[in-house]
Amino acid sequence: MLHLTYDLQGRPAVVLANCKRYFNGLSVLPLYRNPPEQAVPLATLKAAIDDADQKFQAAINYDRVQIVLRNKSFKVMVELFKKVVAYLQLVATEDDIPDLLQAGLEVVTPPKRKKTPVPAGS
Repeated sequence: MLHLTYDLQGRPAVVLANCKRYFNGLSVLPLYRNPPEQAVPLATLKAAIDDADQKFQAAINYDRVQIVLRNKSFKVMVELFKKVVAYLQLVATEDDIPDLLQAGLEVVTPPKRKKTPVPAGS
C-alpha cells in the first residue's frame, strides 16, 4: 500500500494555491477521472475550493467574522482532500506512482520498523 500526502499546511494563501494545484492534477489523473460513489467527486472539490477562495478574499481586511468563516471553509476543503488521499491510497499501485507525482501528490515510504527481539521469558 502506498502512503500519499498533500502539503495542506501553512498560510491560507499557500494552502489555497496548493489546493488549486492539486485539483488541477486530480482532474487529469486517470485514477480519479471516474471516481466511485465512496470517493469525493471533482465537482464537490471544486465547489469547496471556490467557497474557500471567496471566503479568503472576504477575510483580507482582517474582519474577525470573515476570518472565522474562512477558517471553517478551509477546514472543510482540507478534510475533502484528506478523503481523496485516503481513496487514492486504497486504489493506487506501484505502477501509478509517476501519475500521482505528476498530479502533485507526494509518495512517502513508511519508515522501516526495527524488530526488537522478544526477551526470553523467566
